[in-house]
Amino acid sequence: MLCSQCGKNQAQPYVRRTAEGEKTVFLCPDCYRRLYGEARPEANARRACPSCGATLAQFRKTGLLGCADCYSVFREELIPTVQFIQGRLRHTGKDPARALDEEQRELQGELIDAQKMGDKFMEQRIRYRLSVIHRLLNGGDE
Repeated sequence: MLCSQCGKNQAQPYVRRTAEGEKTVFLCPDCYRRLYGEARPEANARRACPSCGATLAQFRKTGLLGCADCYSVFREELIPTVQFIQGRLRHTGKDPARALDEEQRELQGELIDAQKMGDKFMEQRIRYRLSVIHRLLNGGDE
């Protein structure tokens, strides 16, 4: 099985604790370290939210933030995790199909650009994302 984040390296199952229980993610070791920060400096993990006192290490352990201000304090560290879990950083609203249609149109334009530039790696990534969107729009699971 390939890594669900980068799509090119061999994936390993990792069990993560979340508020809903345990969740298994299939990532290569590099993406796991990048998303969950095991390779980040220890000083960064000790940084605390000034409002509630929550730390990045606590978030990594529990998957929960302490308050709304944590999103601003730990923004840079949260971006890869949010993007991995939700697939995007932008809020899609109550009609995700509309957002998927929009993303599909954007990706089709990017695919044409990648083909013109001869970037085979980018073409492959875009085609994979388009296939995922197609399955989601047609009732299939990712």
